[in-house]
Amino acid sequence: MRSRYWNDDAEDAEGVACTAADLSFALAGRVIPFDYALALSLAATRLLPWLASVRAAGLRLALGAESANGWQRDDSDGALIYLPQRARLVLRLPLERIDDGRALAGSTLWIADCPLRIGSPTVVALSPTETLYARHVIDETRDENLFLDRVAQAMHALGSARPKLMCGRSRQIGTPGGALTTRSVMVASLAPRESLAVMANGIGTGRLLGCGLFVPYKRPASNARGAED
Repeated sequence: MRSRYWNDDAEDAEGVACTAADLSFALAGRVIPFDYALALSLAATRLLPWLASVRAAGLRLALGAESANGWQRDDSDGALIYLPQRARLVLRLPLERIDDGRALAGSTLWIADCPLRIGSPTVVALSPTETLYARHVIDETRDENLFLDRVAQAMHALGSARPKLMCGRSRQIGTPGGALTTRSVMVASLAPRESLAVMANGIGTGRLLGCGLFVPYKRPASNARGAED
């Protein structure tokens, strides 16, 4: 659905050095609960307690396509996600905390009753791309237009004067205080400095629940939703 934030004006800008990177860990495990975000966050911060004090730190699982060839993950209560071989745990960290994050390697995170063994990490630089995607951005408004207004304000604060935005599917993340409503967000036509700023800083809160974390958007030719993880 197009919005008033989806304009066709492009902007050119010089690229700048990025202040963050992804630490991508290999995983060994069979399944995890569908609503895994809180359990994963708690397990990781028990081992890396400093994570909670690093404002821009983020944590997510890269699980690949959510749907393909008509199949879609079961999101009913008690549903499980069967982990693909290429699944990764990704920490997004300021460059000065990358070495600290390596301490997660070799540990086992218990996500409910499901063990998730953490392998060796690879440092992945954040490369600017003109289109970014976040699977979860927390939506406290429950109104699509108000939500886009808030995302646009956050983009402005990061130096993007005229963000080209589109929001998508609404989801929920379970927490002790009740379910958090999130929406997916695509932002396009970004200049390099804007793209790096959005990836390094994120949008909104809940970064350790996988919220507000943007990645380059790659749309498979055969499936418009294949970029979601």
